[in-house]
Amino acid sequence: MLKGKTMIVYLPLKPEMAKLNNLPVKLPILAEDLPLAIDRDKIDLEVILRGLKAQYLNEPDDYYGSYLQFYCYEAFKKALGDNELERALGFLEDAAKISRDYRYHFYLGLYYKQTGNYQLCEIELKRSVEMNPDFYVGLYEIGRLLQSNGDYEEAANYFLQSIEKSGGNFSLPFLGIVDVFISSGEYGQAMEIMNRIPRSFPLYPEILLRKGVSLNELQRFGEAEKVFDECIAIENRWQCFYNRSFSRSRQGKLWDSLEDLRRAYKISGEIDVLYEEAIAEKNLGLLDEALEHCEEYYFHTGDDKALFLLVKILDMLGRYEEALKYLEKGDYSELKNTILFHRDLEKGKAISGLVFDNPISQAAYLSTLASISKGTISREAGGLVKRGRLDIEALINHLLKFDISGMRQRVTSFQRGTIPKSARIVSLKEVGIYVSVLKTLLDFPSPSDLLSYSMAFLISGLGTTTAAFRILLHILRWRRSGMAFNLEFFLDEYLEEIRDLDFQLGLRIARLLEEGPIDIDTIGESGIEDLEGFVLSLLSALEKGTIDQLDTNDENLKEYLKLLI
Repeated sequence: MLKGKTMIVYLPLKPEMAKLNNLPVKLPILAEDLPLAIDRDKIDLEVILRGLKAQYLNEPDDYYGSYLQFYCYEAFKKALGDNELERALGFLEDAAKISRDYRYHFYLGLYYKQTGNYQLCEIELKRSVEMNPDFYVGLYEIGRLLQSNGDYEEAANYFLQSIEKSGGNFSLPFLGIVDVFISSGEYGQAMEIMNRIPRSFPLYPEILLRKGVSLNELQRFGEAEKVFDECIAIENRWQCFYNRSFSRSRQGKLWDSLEDLRRAYKISGEIDVLYEEAIAEKNLGLLDEALEHCEEYYFHTGDDKALFLLVKILDMLGRYEEALKYLEKGDYSELKNTILFHRDLEKGKAISGLVFDNPISQAAYLSTLASISKGTISREAGGLVKRGRLDIEALINHLLKFDISGMRQRVTSFQRGTIPKSARIVSLKEVGIYVSVLKTLLDFPSPSDLLSYSMAFLISGLGTTTAAFRILLHILRWRRSGMAFNLEFFLDEYLEEIRDLDFQLGLRIARLLEEGPIDIDTIGESGIEDLEGFVLSLLSALEKGTIDQLDTNDENLKEYLKLLI
């Protein structure tokens, strides 16, 4: 049909297709667009809009006007989703030329939300539900806006109204209620609601994700891991891998945690995941991988927390000049002094006049200066340090000298280039081997740090082992600094690090402050049977001043204890 200068063709649609897509059974199409509409399973939005606009301009009526308005809103949503704000507003104004109904104010509210004008957003959304009190989607969006503003009680009220108006058939406000409790830190309340939601709920993976996050916040990491397992079995979501990584790391499952982060990044490409991946790799002594990922994150974000991690990794790698280059700009005097100290110490000397805000670092620095002046500093590293870096191959060869079956099998796997699938608990004899190597590297702070991570991964793979090795290193450095031991001060410095590696060990150590350290007689009666027991007994004896009475059957551990007296 010729309408003015515009040729419009009416394309007949099957009633079921027309109903499904909210189209008229005789769809007006511009003649030039006809090839784009014939024999197509789906007609492009632009083709539909051009035809409906031409029809409405030639013969304005409510029938075609209602379809045109609907598709103006559809085009608005698409443009808004693509962040084409000016184009989106144009579609909205086209809809307004037909009528300014409740939908117009609703979508205008969403436009203001995307542009950051939350005050006008709230006004328009509320105007929308005033015009249509049963508009449950509008009530839900108001709830979301209020939640983002921290008005949790009012947000919950709107979510409940949305559920009521939809007859419980709209799923999103159920998630909104859960999110309100999570956002306000009421994880127990959130769990009560989620535990009542059946598996048939349309957004059940979303519920599982939130349940896992809540369990993590409640420090129920084992339960959280199982919930994320269930979620991943339904849907391969990167957020589940990311949050399960946290559950696993807090249980000391360091390699499994890293694998989850790698999966999360592969699926999402989210740059923030790379930072967490770099930390996880550093905790396993995988410094080359950690450096690569930390650098990539830092170059994208310029985040100071990544700078500190980056410099720490370079320090452990013995790449001091590169570390110093990163610190040329900005006020990083403490960190810069640490790198300068370590760089010169590798050469058997130390710069005088460095000042550290951290009292432990300052005491260690002054003690080292005194050792250098007396000529008592050791330059022997048992062949384990090469160009300022711990030689992992030499460490592996050293560990294979010991006939400890479980340890030998695990270390042999690494020697062959294979990472063992399972972790293992270390014996006190193996802890003794660690401290014997640590003694050799005491005057090499950067390789000593790497040793605590790498050897724990090589012989164990458990976060408990890494945490314990870090504690033994920190204690020895504390003692060599000449400072009197204080458990509260020690935990202020290192408890967060310990909890990140094994949360339960961190809790048990923290209880030494709350309940008091273990008496030396109790230690003697019960004995020291494992690594955790040794660490708790050691910290207790140091705090009580009974370290000279602490004993063990392992000769290497005996020598370690002598260094603390």
